[in-house]
Amino acid sequence: MKNRKGRPGPDGRTVHQQSGPAVQDIIETLEEPRAALLATLRGMALSLPDVEERTVYDGFCRHWTPAYYLGDRQLFHVHNFRAGLRATMFVGINNLEPLILDSDQVASELRVRLAETSGNRGTKQFKVAINSVEDAAAFGELVRVKWELGKVRAG
Repeated sequence: MKNRKGRPGPDGRTVHQQSGPAVQDIIETLEEPRAALLATLRGMALSLPDVEERTVYDGFCRHWTPAYYLGDRQLFHVHNFRAGLRATMFVGINNLEPLILDSDQVASELRVRLAETSGNRGTKQFKVAINSVEDAAAFGELVRVKWELGKVRAG
């Protein structure tokens, strides 16, 4: 992914941040239960103060994907793959990961999976399948931890 300044992101893929479809338009193209699950994730993200939604074009996957930001920092993005919805969060190994691993807010299964996820250059790309409302809620708690860290950093 490339960030706004055109530099490759931690996963090295290209992302074009052009104007694309609205997130609601993407949701409307999905079949159930995916549409409801993405709408649930969207609602959880937008309920956090100062969170904005955008769509980014993923050149590797060749589709527009909803993404949620706190300022310039991406909280997470969601892909609609054949196998199902997958939410992805970039997790800093030195600052965010320790907070998540110590958080009682985050489901223990997600904490274990994060600890087992490999990373490079100080960042992990943590991928979570969203197959149920429970999966969305558990991922929402993970997002809340990243959001809280972002609010602290912002002052």
